[in-house]
Amino acid sequence: MTMNFRIHSASLTMAPAKPAATQVKAASEAATPKGDEVQQPSDKSNAIAAYTGDIPNSSPYNALLNPEGFDFDNMSLNEFYDVVDAIRTLEFDIERASGNTGSLRDTFWHDVMSVKGSLEGVNYEKQGIKPDEKINISQFYGQSVDEARNMEEENYRSFHGVLGYAQEQQETVALITSESFIKEYQEKAISFLKSQETQLIDTQA
Repeated sequence: MTMNFRIHSASLTMAPAKPAATQVKAASEAATPKGDEVQQPSDKSNAIAAYTGDIPNSSPYNALLNPEGFDFDNMSLNEFYDVVDAIRTLEFDIERASGNTGSLRDTFWHDVMSVKGSLEGVNYEKQGIKPDEKINISQFYGQSVDEARNMEEENYRSFHGVLGYAQEQQETVALITSESFIKEYQEKAISFLKSQETQLIDTQA
């Protein structure tokens, strides 16, 4: 895949800096229900990490800056894709802005790209869901692990490795759907946008 790097500037009215979020810790593997279908979400909202700071008029990271928060127990795959893509773009832009012009295969960006790829490859007809249908995101990826396990058990030679790949995606999803991670990346997005704006102002001074 050919990636084009762009640094996006944004007009920001910045609030005083908040204390840096604590370092993101690896999340434990999400518990998933048994069965062939993703369970329907609850009517009760479990929204986390509602963003309360100043929001730029436009940036590629705005999906992370949601004032209503994130209910990953009741979210469509389209909505989740936007969040994942914002994280991917932010990781890529930060890496390139820091001077890293090499491969990002061994970085967190690559893990996020794997999740993005899984979303782009969803067979909605087979899954029995629609792109804008509200589902439980963790359960969806738990089901993918179950399916991969069954594939390896049925034909290990043909499907060797698919279980590990699905489990890696599940672990990444468990991490990026945690409240501590979302808050950390909200801070990273605003900090990065602010640094780009600061550079623009200094250049014109």
